[in-house]
Amino acid sequence: MQHKILWLITARSGSKGIKNKNIIRLANKPLLAHRIISAKKVKVDSKIWISTDSKKYAAIAQQYGAEAPFFRPKKLSNDKASSIEVALHAIEWGEKNNIFFNYLGILEPTSPFVLADHLKDALKILDKNPAATGIVATKKITPNTFLTQKNSKNLTVLAKRLKLLQDTRRQAFVEEITPSGGFYIAKVSSLKRQKAFYTKKTLSYKLTEPFNLEIDNKMDLLWAKFVTAKKMKKSIL
Repeated sequence: MQHKILWLITARSGSKGIKNKNIIRLANKPLLAHRIISAKKVKVDSKIWISTDSKKYAAIAQQYGAEAPFFRPKKLSNDKASSIEVALHAIEWGEKNNIFFNYLGILEPTSPFVLADHLKDALKILDKNPAATGIVATKKITPNTFLTQKNSKNLTVLAKRLKLLQDTRRQAFVEEITPSGGFYIAKVSSLKRQKAFYTKKTLSYKLTEPFNLEIDNKMDLLWAKFVTAKKMKKSIL
């Protein structure tokens, strides 16, 4: 059976920075639940699967409407496993069971503020650009990399650059972007062929604050809780 997209919630257990990070509660829901709920609201021909090594995580995902058709093998259940390996494993499992997809979208639990509208918009952009291999969520880099240098005792590089900036406003810098972790959507045909989410034909979808927040450490989690405690939460969760 053919479907438009597989939304793959990637949630292995055993995170180091924050214990059980993928199921930490935010706005009264586990982090992974927010990604499932958003994916369900996209309203396209899709499936939502969780890729995990944990029976507990699988049960939570199913509670919110995702499927847990398989468990990750041990070789994909450590912090060395790449997203592309996890994606290809899900695609292979699906094809062995006669389930096929045009696109695959990885949704990491650590980016809970990405809305269904963002996902819908990204899919529309991808559909309108047949030459593109995929689309990845990005965010503006702050500060600009012109204002950075390698860690060292002396600020020799910054000293030279800041001297050049005496008569230049920061607003005049060319805007730079970096992946935000919000989502990675790619054509399945491209993933199988190139084994990468990033190609020369991958599109950027820029997320603004607070939608681009990625929870990597305890400070990020505290900020996410602060955001959801304010009125802003009505437009987020």
